[in-house]
Amino acid sequence: MNERKIGILIGYIDIILHTLMNFIYVPILLHYIGKSEYGLYQFIGSFIAYFSIMDFGLTSAVIRFYTKYKTLKDKISMENVLAISFRFYTLITIILFILGYICYLFIDDIFCNSMTASEIISAKRIFLLLLLNIVVNISTMIFRAVINAHEKFIFLKSVEMFQLLLQPILIILVLQEYPYAFSVALVQTVLNIFLNFIRGFYCFKYLKIRIKYHYWDKKLFKEFKMLALSVFIVTLIDQIFFKTNQLILGIIDGTNAVAVYAIASLIYMSYMALSSAISGVYLPHITEMVVKKETIEKISKLFIQIGRWQYFLLAAVVSGFILFGKQFINIWAGVGFEEAYGITLLIIIPFTINLIQSIGLVILQAQNQYTFRAKIYFLMGFFNLCLSIPLAKIYGGIGCAFAIGVTMLIGDGLVMNWYYLKITKLEIGRFWKNISRITIGVIIATIIGYIFNEMIEDKNIIVFIMKLLIYTILYIGIMYKFFMNIEEKSKIKSLVLKFKR
Repeated sequence: MNERKIGILIGYIDIILHTLMNFIYVPILLHYIGKSEYGLYQFIGSFIAYFSIMDFGLTSAVIRFYTKYKTLKDKISMENVLAISFRFYTLITIILFILGYICYLFIDDIFCNSMTASEIISAKRIFLLLLLNIVVNISTMIFRAVINAHEKFIFLKSVEMFQLLLQPILIILVLQEYPYAFSVALVQTVLNIFLNFIRGFYCFKYLKIRIKYHYWDKKLFKEFKMLALSVFIVTLIDQIFFKTNQLILGIIDGTNAVAVYAIASLIYMSYMALSSAISGVYLPHITEMVVKKETIEKISKLFIQIGRWQYFLLAAVVSGFILFGKQFINIWAGVGFEEAYGITLLIIIPFTINLIQSIGLVILQAQNQYTFRAKIYFLMGFFNLCLSIPLAKIYGGIGCAFAIGVTMLIGDGLVMNWYYLKITKLEIGRFWKNISRITIGVIIATIIGYIFNEMIEDKNIIVFIMKLLIYTILYIGIMYKFFMNIEEKSKIKSLVLKFKR
């Protein structure tokens, strides 16, 4: 099994652990710091998240061009790419400090109407810590890019899993003595600094990288800039989709509304991670295919193949959440978070289109055709913002979620599929025929699951877990028997045989 496959496997283990940790960790966090402090932490996190996008798409550009020159065995250009990008990262870090300090000075004025005096003091302290966290991440992002380009996914994912397991344990230990949102931010920052040092050490010690400036490559800079800025715009709009709504709610309704939306956010961000576990490791591989001038038919085959696997998994989650989501939120977060169910559904159903086609976005990056995606995403973000503000005033979090859902259906469902078909020349018709057939199975499984769930109304947590397990077995059985192709069944069988050994 190669690094890519192991990386995907570890990625899914990481997601499962992440979900389990959230299931255990979030209620404990709410217990120690309360709904208001939790909402404050999420609120400032949403605010500071805008700084996290200020790598300006450099990471994707580094992976793309470093992989290109690695494939061509051009060591001088590999070193040069890292040197040029390192200068950009340094400049960005300086800009971050300046912008962060300016925002810090205006926190009192921005939130004076929605926060108490004590909340504002706490917010400013949390802001400084999270700003430091972002600065450390940005300044060392080049190491993540290099590890990714070398396809060392075992190390990369193992470090992330280590952080996932250790971070909540340390936070809970600290909260025993200091039950404040500031304590959460402090532990995250210290651990993050340590792990970024480990990544840097790995790059120099084991990957033997050299960051050496050789010459100024105008052609490289032009292509580098085009891809980086396109990725940056998409990342910026991602923040508008997934973080700005929390800011809008915080300003309009206060920290409690943010806390409810944050619960929904944890669910749909975990949902997004299910897709990125696969697509996130394929940029180096697809870049190699493009550099070697593989046919669009071969790339389309990979696009459909991965899209089917993603849809099998994501459709299981959506159908399961439709059936059991209300009870899950009630058990997990407790009373007062019921609205998170509707918010989550309004986002994850249309979001599925984007996620099952996430390899398409990787293909655009590899082909350096990401500019169109950036333009469309910019328009989507603007449209979402125009809808979210008035709908938030009337319907709160539900209004914000509805705005996101409608925007995604138009942008990802219609416009991007047109582009894949007409410009990229991917076999979109065949892709949707495959998805449509699988959808029939999803509907059948959901109907059977609904009847079964209605027959057993016991709200005991053990009964709830048993219902989830039974539905999972039902869903897998229907998909395997009637909707998986011969190749997919063969992979399932080989995986089962490996686990039996």
